[in-house]
Amino acid sequence: MMKKLVLVILTILSLGVHADLKRAIAFDQAGEYEKAAKELFKISQLATRGHPRAMYEFGTMYMKEGMWVVQSDEAGFDWWMKSANLGYAPAQFSIGASYIGGIGVNRDLIEAKKWLEKAINSTYEKYSKVAKELYTLNELDKI
Repeated sequence: MMKKLVLVILTILSLGVHADLKRAIAFDQAGEYEKAAKELFKISQLATRGHPRAMYEFGTMYMKEGMWVVQSDEAGFDWWMKSANLGYAPAQFSIGASYIGGIGVNRDLIEAKKWLEKAINSTYEKYSKVAKELYTLNELDKI
């Protein structure tokens, strides 16, 4: 059991916890397709191993057309939800916004309110601020 755990940790470390969708896009736009593919592979591997940021970025890949996976709002929402449930504020914000817009999920302002409040209460100042604005704009305080 310990040997298996060590192998998993070594695999994760070798992938690098800093897989980055923005970096993959930059490589792709620069014509460095092999580097882009390696970065995307890291994201997918880390996401399937439960890394919150990678889960969020993997979900974002599904949400956008032409992001190396078949576009699916539902699959993107599912990956964002996995990340949000682990406390990742960008995902919590995106889940709240998705519930407001009915993107990948049925429109539900009560769920939107719940997820935006989590993002507001997070330590991610950027997402807290934007979540407050979206919360106010949609008058979720009246729900």
